[in-house]
Amino acid sequence: MDKRLLLIDDDPNIRMMLGDFLMGAGYEVTCAASGEEALRLMTESLPDLAILDLGMPGMGGTGFLERITDRLGRTRVPVLVLTARGDMAEFFADKQIAGFVTKPADPDELLAEVQRILFSESALPRGDTMVVGDDVRRLVVLAEANAIRANALREALGKAGFSVEVVRTGAEAVEAVIARHPAGLILPMDAEGLAADGVLEILRKLPAGQALPVVVYSAEKTPEKWSFIDPRHVAKVSGADGAEIAQAALTAVV
Repeated sequence: MDKRLLLIDDDPNIRMMLGDFLMGAGYEVTCAASGEEALRLMTESLPDLAILDLGMPGMGGTGFLERITDRLGRTRVPVLVLTARGDMAEFFADKQIAGFVTKPADPDELLAEVQRILFSESALPRGDTMVVGDDVRRLVVLAEANAIRANALREALGKAGFSVEVVRTGAEAVEAVIARHPAGLILPMDAEGLAADGVLEILRKLPAGQALPVVVYSAEKTPEKWSFIDPRHVAKVSGADGAEIAQAALTAVV
């Protein structure tokens, strides 16, 4: 199967030139014009390598990189950085960047770096399961009693790069958080047995849950229903669409 590259640059000429060149070299290339678009695309399918321009408006390349880097400095996928700046050493000191190419990028130099990175990174654990040893930064707990919905959400979260442990009730979600120390918790507002507000009330009193990122979803859109949400640690999604919940989890879980 062809290796999949995600080319992230706000310059359409660069996307077209480098994208066409890399496709001609045999790679499957998807392009994104912003960090926000790149995050959305990563909820649908993880690439084998992200080629990232730093100087973009909005979230920018550095913001995108922060969102996909865990506390150990490991990125969700290998990242090849395109930059014309030489003063970024301090920013990258605690991040495991796979490589750098100076802009304007020479296509042959870029191709050589892509080939080197894909070869050297091929043995690393990337994809649906991001658990390495005792590190569970990419494990999320999903509380969902409906088996059909749970399977759909597990699939969407898997495509976004998460390992998913499914439980049925809010009480079981609390137990799983204490036992597994996951990267995040995802549950419906009306979780079976113990609703989301009750789960959060318990977790905020526990060391394992005080700063835990949480995504709460609900088909109801009544604003007062969200009154218990602390926006610093809890994301809310109206509805149960797997892609939207995966996007919220990808944004919340660093």
